Amino acid sequence: MINNIKNIVEDIAAYLLNNALAHRYDICTCKICQADMLGLILTKIPPRYIPVDDAALPTLIKEAKIQLHNEINLTINTAIELVAKNPNHAVSDDRKKSFDLLLNKIFLERRLDLKHYRQEILKRKLATRINANNLTSYAEYLNFLNKNPLEYDKLFETLCINVSEFFRDPEVWVTAKYLFESLIRKKAEKGETDIRIWSAGCANGEEPYSIAITLKEILQENTSKFHISIFGTDIDKKCLTDALLAQYTKEQLKNINEKNLNKYFITPNNQKFKLKQELVNMVKFQYFELSSDKFITDVDVIFCRNVFIYFSRDMQEKILSNFYNALKPQGYLLMGKVETIALDSKESFKVIDAEAHIYQKN
Repeated sequence: MINNIKNIVEDIAAYLLNNALAHRYDICTCKICQADMLGLILTKIPPRYIPVDDAALPTLIKEAKIQLHNEINLTINTAIELVAKNPNHAVSDDRKKSFDLLLNKIFLERRLDLKHYRQEILKRKLATRINANNLTSYAEYLNFLNKNPLEYDKLFETLCINVSEFFRDPEVWVTAKYLFESLIRKKAEKGETDIRIWSAGCANGEEPYSIAITLKEILQENTSKFHISIFGTDIDKKCLTDALLAQYTKEQLKNINEKNLNKYFITPNNQKFKLKQELVNMVKFQYFELSSDKFITDVDVIFCRNVFIYFSRDMQEKILSNFYNALKPQGYLLMGKVETIALDSKESFKVIDAEAHIYQKN
């Protein structure tokens, strides 16, 4: 009779454990370790025996998956960590070292500091690329990057570095607003009226339009007293076309309060909000390759956030040099929160806000 009953908890736990380990390349996931993990889980979750010939077996398993999902997952996490720290066999591959070497390589090659990325999310997204390339470890992926530099683009897409929205990283815009206020005040004192700001890598226009809204909020009725030029550039022509349409979903506008949403946008049409033409007219969009030698000049502020990661270090240095020449004296450069200026570039720029990654031309 005992051969005709089944502990459905074991199957459910094995299934959930397998899913949890599918994205874990930082620990050993061999058959021995998996068996030890499953054994630990089953000591914590009471068994549920059901006759294997019960016609309701599929329904009972489905119901048990729903009921036990959270409880088993909590136990799985504990079991994974316990076995990972004390595997029941000799360990030859130092996965932590391989992981650190991989992050260091990405930093050295593309100046992308992933130490600020949430580690569990980072590991899961790295695993997506490892799986996509039929690899089995961080060490293999590191070697794969050596031989296939185009993989960086796919990796960064997976990391969602290119996600764009109005006022992305709101805390950065607090400092940016203060920077704009200071800039405008100094120009007024000198009798200057030109304000030139460049959004390099503007995607669908969210960033340059955020700049336009910020300036409008600061200047209010004095906007017409200044000649404002906001340049939005990108190499994606479709993005530039979409930017000119200036239509956005509520999700892309989630960082804008209701007051400004009503103030600067027209009522939704087909679930999209249309930016008012007055703001659209403040931005000039154009196709532009940062690898080019011809740069926009006499710029007060350059936004170039989460763009450098797509370039080699040598090209980054070239672009930084061009940015330096493009900026007016004491002009500002705003970079992405995970990007850094190379050490040999710091003689040209000084740090204004380390958290927001804002620099000023020396």
